[in-house]
Amino acid sequence: MSTVAAADEAAKRQWDDAYRLDGHANLWGDPPVPYVVNAAKLFADHNAMVVLDLPCGDGRNLSPLAQAATVVIGGDTALNAMSIARRVVTKANADNVVLRPVDVFATGMPDDSVDGIFCWDLLGHLTEPVKALRELYRICRPGGHIVANMWTMGDCQVTDPGMVEIGPKTYTDHADFYCKFYDREDLDGYLAECGVAGEVAAVELLRWTEPPHAGYRPWFHEHESLAFTIRKERDRG
Repeated sequence: MSTVAAADEAAKRQWDDAYRLDGHANLWGDPPVPYVVNAAKLFADHNAMVVLDLPCGDGRNLSPLAQAATVVIGGDTALNAMSIARRVVTKANADNVVLRPVDVFATGMPDDSVDGIFCWDLLGHLTEPVKALRELYRICRPGGHIVANMWTMGDCQVTDPGMVEIGPKTYTDHADFYCKFYDREDLDGYLAECGVAGEVAAVELLRWTEPPHAGYRPWFHEHESLAFTIRKERDRG
């Protein structure tokens, strides 16, 4: 295993520990990220049968996605997160949601098996994001969509207490999670390296405010991301 891959592997255990909460209902708070509504509409407009939310975390985005597809798979490597997500799904009566362990580097899913993928706030945490997006592309069917994001340097995380700069636009946060921030040129280069630049359907600069996250970021805060949508046009050999 390479040093880079080892860092991403270690982060899986870190995330599982992060979701081992004392008295808090979830890690992030109840509101879904605003852009999931756009993703859900996109999936519904294209008659998505199966949608993957990866990582599903504590389930904050599953309810909107459940209204957009016949089946929604909530995937994560953090079993503690999925325990919380299970309660969220039950409360929302989202009986078309299936929760299962899924690793973004090796999903275990067949080629061309899902119609839509929502991948929010994951790729910027990975030291090998190219490998991850290529795996998502593999399981997305031709005509399907991948909706994801990369944080920009305008995101509130950059000024969080405990952030340590380890390289250009690259930090570790207070919990030692890797965080990489992108401008549009960085994103274009990343998508080109992944081999999907010609299939990018949209890139949007988003800014939004989120309420406090109990025990983590206990104040109202502003996020900024580049959201991008890939429409898979063809099979890859």
